[in-house]
Amino acid sequence: MVINAMEKIMQDLLDEYKSRLQLSCTCEQCLEDIMALTLNKTKPRYVTNVDKIMYIKADYVDKQQMTSLLVTLAECAKIVSDRPLCENSVKKVKGNEMSYM
Repeated sequence: MVINAMEKIMQDLLDEYKSRLQLSCTCEQCLEDIMALTLNKTKPRYVTNVDKIMYIKADYVDKQQMTSLLVTLAECAKIVSDRPLCENSVKKVKGNEMSYM
């Protein structure tokens, strides 16, 4: 099985920092939009075993690299928060289908 380790790493970061990101909506759809947008802007790092994700995560112990990931996550969270596409959003215009991808 081939796994993008960045998916797990970014999910952990989102879980840890979502209360500090001032999200306008924290529904499942908005959180998934944040993850998709963030992963599209992050270089994938593949492993063949879930246990090997820790080796990739160890590369991000360096504060500069972790800061870069957090900046990307925060930028994507702002994009989604500014224009949420979920059903909960008051800003959603009926009949106007939008997408971040």
